[in-house]
Amino acid sequence: MKFISFRVKFIIAFLLVTFIALTATTYLVYKVSIMRQESELRDRILGLAKISAMLIDVNKMVQIRPELSSQGTELYAQTRDVLREIRKTDLLIDSVYIMIKSDKEYSWIFLVDSGDKRKISAYCGEYYDVSKFPEMKLAFQQPAVDKKITRDKWGLFLSGYAPLYNSQGKAVAIIALDVKAESIEKMQLLLAKRFIFVFLVGLIFSLLIGLLMARGITKPLHVLTQGAREVGRGDLSKKVNLETNDELEELAEAFNKMTDELKASRIKLEKYYLDTIHALAGAIEAKDPYTKGHSERVAQYAVGVAEYLNFSKSDILLLQEACILHDIGKIGVPESILTKPGPLTSDEWKIMKMHPQVGADILKFIEFLRPGLSIVSGHHERQDGQGYPNGLSAEKISKLVAIVTVSDAYDAMTSDRSYRKSFGKEEAMRRLKENRHKQFDAEIVDAFILSLEDT
Repeated sequence: MKFISFRVKFIIAFLLVTFIALTATTYLVYKVSIMRQESELRDRILGLAKISAMLIDVNKMVQIRPELSSQGTELYAQTRDVLREIRKTDLLIDSVYIMIKSDKEYSWIFLVDSGDKRKISAYCGEYYDVSKFPEMKLAFQQPAVDKKITRDKWGLFLSGYAPLYNSQGKAVAIIALDVKAESIEKMQLLLAKRFIFVFLVGLIFSLLIGLLMARGITKPLHVLTQGAREVGRGDLSKKVNLETNDELEELAEAFNKMTDELKASRIKLEKYYLDTIHALAGAIEAKDPYTKGHSERVAQYAVGVAEYLNFSKSDILLLQEACILHDIGKIGVPESILTKPGPLTSDEWKIMKMHPQVGADILKFIEFLRPGLSIVSGHHERQDGQGYPNGLSAEKISKLVAIVTVSDAYDAMTSDRSYRKSFGKEEAMRRLKENRHKQFDAEIVDAFILSLEDT
């Protein structure tokens, strides 16, 4: 009996190990990517549900009676139109609806339904059994999102929920958003095809190279495996660089293309979320005609100061995005307060002072904006510690936050508001100088004035 050579044994063992390694790592990366994609989607749905709850006038909504005849009322039509506008803010949303409890524990009642994209709606007063939906049953207590796709008579969905509170702080209804399973399955199918393609390319090239270069395969395979593991841990910026002038180099390029596509998919998802937030930010300014264009002007002033002080490009981009969204928290402030023609009462001020933290809570779901959350939450802090919402003092306020504080104050002083006329540029400059070291960072005030003079 002839002995099998070590080379043949090595090639057989290598091919077996390669197959197992590629199968395991590709499956691992695929599962992790799917889990990450689903987690980001749930965060997105949950964030949209929370924001949507802020847009509902609960005190008016509770006046709608849960019966079919209510669909002919103006109040029902107004509430339904708000739900339809919410549905339009994101292409993934199939329907938005409001439900209330009945006298039976898990038999709830549809109050208002936006209707889905097939123009099918639940009627006012229609009962719905929620006993099989654990996350939905919690919706009167806290915002929630389904852990898995659920099925009912309307189809397969992934849904998010948020409680609606009346003026006494009691949860009297919930708002829910449905994302059709077909949309999720399309995203997952596209991801699966990419992984299958990469797996097949990797397997074919590994077979060829294993037959030709048994010894030289060990190190390149180790590099590819490590790269797959890094991507599996969530590092989509990981690149595999191989200069072997053979199929392994092509495999590395295919791997890099896969990670680029995954990264692009994540960026696209973040962009959808960010576009929704931008749309909501525009809706805030639309509530008060006196502040139209305020965020864009603040961003322009802030970028000018940052460029004057030679901040990095990444800081400037972060600053610009955060400025556009710095007042997003005002979505939770009643319009009667935002547009009040006179001074605010102490209770109204308490509500107004919450908007920086509310804005940060909304934006924390966007991963690439998290470094700029301090800008949103801190743009009303003061150097002397007398600002809000946290009363931070100078040493705890970053230069980026200080830039936005000065820019925001200047634009507010040079703009007409519902309760006063513009101070004018000269008076605004005087007030900035007068409050150096008190309300504003002295260095930033000086740079702001110089940057305006240079424009």
